[in-house]
Amino acid sequence: MVGPDTTLEIQTLGRFRILADGKPVATDWPNEALKTCFCSLLSPMDISFTWDRICRSLLDVPVTRGNRRKLDEKIILPLNSFLLSELGFNPLINEKESIRINLQGIHIDAHEFYSSALEGMRLMSNSNDVAALNKFNRANSLYAGAFLLGMPGKIIENARHDLDMLYRAAVKPPLLLVAKLG
Repeated sequence: MVGPDTTLEIQTLGRFRILADGKPVATDWPNEALKTCFCSLLSPMDISFTWDRICRSLLDVPVTRGNRRKLDEKIILPLNSFLLSELGFNPLINEKESIRINLQGIHIDAHEFYSSALEGMRLMSNSNDVAALNKFNRANSLYAGAFLLGMPGKIIENARHDLDMLYRAAVKPPLLLVAKLG
């Protein structure tokens, strides 16, 4: 169980691990559906996910009252219980139209990679090359491999593709250029 002053670290690039004070937690998931749902919510490209998107991703059906009830019974409620028992708190925020992870007290490597890469691009477009290179170096150090490699799910697969493209198109070229010049 995680203490109140502990920052949860979630590694998603190259491997999937949840760490509290450097120690693995939530290592034995009840089933793959719960793990896939939780990991889908870790995508840095979206702040929250509509219930329709989650239904389509996890159940391959559009959201209806019945499908939403099925999603709640089979995935969301068991996931809430699992996270509460493993972490000591539930980081999921269920809203009327969407679901998301409360990022307060949680560090996700993919989120930092994404924001560092985007900030590097912004800085480079403003001709602030030194600061941009620092951001690209940080993004490069975080990119330990593909996002949630081997995990299924439409949201995960889309995020994996987008993060890989961002790495290959935005982060890697400036670092290669500096290496050639240096």
